[in-house]
Amino acid sequence: MIVSGVIIRRLVGVKNRRHKVEKQMSPITSANEGRDSIMSIVRFGNTNRDLNARELVELISQKVPSQTQIDVLRDTYPNGVVRGDEFNIGSLNGEPGKSLKIDINPRSPWFMKGNDFNGSSGVGGIVKILMEGRNMKLPEIKEFFADYLDDTPRFLRDENAAPPIDSIINKSLRQQININTPFDSEHSYLSLDGEVICMVRRYNMRDGAGNPVMDDHGKPKKEFRQFTGTNPYPKMPDVRPLYNIPNISASEKVIWVEGEKCADALNEMGFTATCTMGGAGMLSRKSASQFDFSPLHGKELTIWPDNDNAGKKVAELVQDLAMNAGARSVTMLTPPAGKPERWDAADAIAESFDIANFLNTTIKYVKKTINLLDESLLIKRFQGQAPEQKFLIGDTLPLGVPIIFSAAGDAGKGMMTLDLAMKVSSGQPMSSAFGDHITEFGNTIIFTAEDDEGEMHRRIERLDPNNSRFDYEHEIRIVSLPNVGGVFPILQETSDGYKTSVEFDKIYAQIIQMQNLKLIVFDPLASFVHADVNSDPAAGAALTGLLAQVATETGASVMMCHHMTKIKDDVAVASPEQARNMIRGTSALVDGVRCAFAIWQVDESTGRRRCQDLGIEYQRNRCFDGAVVKSNGPARRDIRHFVRDMHSGLLEDRSEDITRLHSGSNREIKKDALFSWIAVCEREGRALTQQSGADAILQRMSADPDAPRTFDNCTQRMVDGIVRELLAEGRIGKYSFSRSGGRKWLGTTDGDMSRGEYEATTATENV
Repeated sequence: MIVSGVIIRRLVGVKNRRHKVEKQMSPITSANEGRDSIMSIVRFGNTNRDLNARELVELISQKVPSQTQIDVLRDTYPNGVVRGDEFNIGSLNGEPGKSLKIDINPRSPWFMKGNDFNGSSGVGGIVKILMEGRNMKLPEIKEFFADYLDDTPRFLRDENAAPPIDSIINKSLRQQININTPFDSEHSYLSLDGEVICMVRRYNMRDGAGNPVMDDHGKPKKEFRQFTGTNPYPKMPDVRPLYNIPNISASEKVIWVEGEKCADALNEMGFTATCTMGGAGMLSRKSASQFDFSPLHGKELTIWPDNDNAGKKVAELVQDLAMNAGARSVTMLTPPAGKPERWDAADAIAESFDIANFLNTTIKYVKKTINLLDESLLIKRFQGQAPEQKFLIGDTLPLGVPIIFSAAGDAGKGMMTLDLAMKVSSGQPMSSAFGDHITEFGNTIIFTAEDDEGEMHRRIERLDPNNSRFDYEHEIRIVSLPNVGGVFPILQETSDGYKTSVEFDKIYAQIIQMQNLKLIVFDPLASFVHADVNSDPAAGAALTGLLAQVATETGASVMMCHHMTKIKDDVAVASPEQARNMIRGTSALVDGVRCAFAIWQVDESTGRRRCQDLGIEYQRNRCFDGAVVKSNGPARRDIRHFVRDMHSGLLEDRSEDITRLHSGSNREIKKDALFSWIAVCEREGRALTQQSGADAILQRMSADPDAPRTFDNCTQRMVDGIVRELLAEGRIGKYSFSRSGGRKWLGTTDGDMSRGEYEATTATENV
């Protein structure tokens, strides 16, 4: 199943203590010394001898519980998959795949080992996983497992290396901090009654000259200490409250940020903001039970994370904790594209960022608590005029919902979706698409997994030979995945169920920042879903739930191009219901979307007759029928008739033309149909005549299955009248092939008869 929404990823609980950035150590500065030298000799615990890397790995393996090691492994490599007693991942860099197999059977002598694991230094197991997967050094790994390694000194380093300056500062600062130590800022955590529960003080780190020490992102390094009660030394309260509780109680809407500085900045602007004590580094799945989120009960919470991975993870945890506490809704924000790492609310205010617009328009994910005792769920809330159902294509494809567009291979789905996207982006009234007219215009995105940029360029040229696309009112973005490293999965199967991929999460964070999106196309579905949607109902349900969420959050119609079973030429699809059942996949796939549109090839006899009626040459794979085969709302369900334009390759809706032909009410259509049939018969060596006999027009119409059906039930007088009009217009002529004149044959004025090149190919003597 998908956990916590589209780009909400499951955080695996890990029994560890999160290391802080400012405490990271790099005792080896020379690039030539390398990782092996880091791990070669280390002083460990209270022993008087040196432990090599192999001994350290064995000690960690003994003291850290096996389940904790497995949890760390899975958290480090979210793309990995558990198969029995093996954990499979593409490489130690984290790519999905099966190349690296790691033993996760605690009873196995090879536990946490795998192929390509043990080097000359003996570094393997969970140590190598953290070194490679998280780029951690040995001191960091030691601190990472400090809860289990009780005899571990706080600082572990190469005996001959000097400790980094920031480590000295940190250590010195920690030793001297007490209630009387000068601080840079102070924040009081108050109870509902306004009593001080705890004070949090910030201490900016400075070097020996008194200058601020900056981190890698240009921000001051700092230490936070919590003072509870009258204790003169830092002490965390037993129950850690939220910041700004009195104002939370009086507000309906609350914003959660990572620190007190950001919360204060928003509060000064008139918002109600809060945070958790200790920022992102102190709140974890392990420590969550120590935090009190109950003040958020019944509140509408908006989470504004810092712009980094740590911010994203803690934000996802806050979402779960807030929902568990009874928050009415939780809205997750995504930092705007282009912002620097660790960009936060305080930075936004400092740069005069439009906070109100950001809060209203960049919603990433909204989750609401279901409370059946809440009277807001009663039917009486539905008052006034119901909101209008909007359509991307009038009465055919709804706007803002997931849509499956299904057809057999080589039907031309890609051409139709490209044509649709171009028309939606044009901003101008254009010819119909999918059988009806465009009713909503805006920006569009196409992700194509099969067509490279060259093929897309050729298709665009055929659809738009006059380069009108350069004057479109809106934007159309086309991502040809073969040109950017290949396909990425939207949904994939993992040991924890069906989840979105890291690649999709990054792309989706950009998608939701685009304004006025009307259409998003993924073509084809099979390339973007790494799960068996064709046989597993859970996979189909996960996919459709994901699509629904994307559509809701963007307001765009999200179209997935999908395959349907190919039918034989002599088999006719009788109804939209039959076509629906031919869409590949479980019933959950079609049932889970709001709309499904299918196109299927007609049988050969129908195709030939349709081409004859329209006066065009019959070719296989030219004539199709299509219809809305599933819709949760009002939609036209009549069958449309599509015919391929052989120049552009696009399937065009010719339903109205065919209807008029079959109605027998349009003389011009009859005239065009008769002209086309005369031309075909001449080309095939079986010319027609007005005179009586087997080759006369009406006689041949009744016997020839390829004759235009528009003349069914027509009189001889009507046929003769139309022939005279064609003769008068100079489109056809009467030709004789005997000196005495004899029978007059009908042919086009630029055909074989006019050039004296006509050759009869029928059994009858028609010359």
